[in-house]
Amino acid sequence: MKEIKNSLAIFLAAMLGGWLRYQASLLITFTGHFPLATLLVNYLGTFLLIYLIKGYLTSKRVTKRLLLALSTGFCGGLTTFSGLLLDSLKLLDLGRYPELFVYLSLSIGGSLCIALWAGRKVTA
Repeated sequence: MKEIKNSLAIFLAAMLGGWLRYQASLLITFTGHFPLATLLVNYLGTFLLIYLIKGYLTSKRVTKRLLLALSTGFCGGLTTFSGLLLDSLKLLDLGRYPELFVYLSLSIGGSLCIALWAGRKVTA
């Protein structure tokens, strides 16, 4: 029963995260040929994930079910590796190599450096 409740919490949170990612793509369209919405939701998801995990590990303020729902569910539904790959393929097909390089650099480097650092800093 505990695993069913955990799975349901993850499912519902992932649905919300995926819906929010879709809304972001409607509000923030490709800027020229640059996939800004995917970049921003991946930054937000990375920041939130680090914030949740570091906050959880240092304070234990949330239940395991809530942590699973927010990290695996919401952040997993919000962020999108498949979206990053799809946007990269679009830029590649358009021959937009400088934008592709900047996008991949900002997506990977930014998520690892900027969003991770900010998430850790806020919870320090």
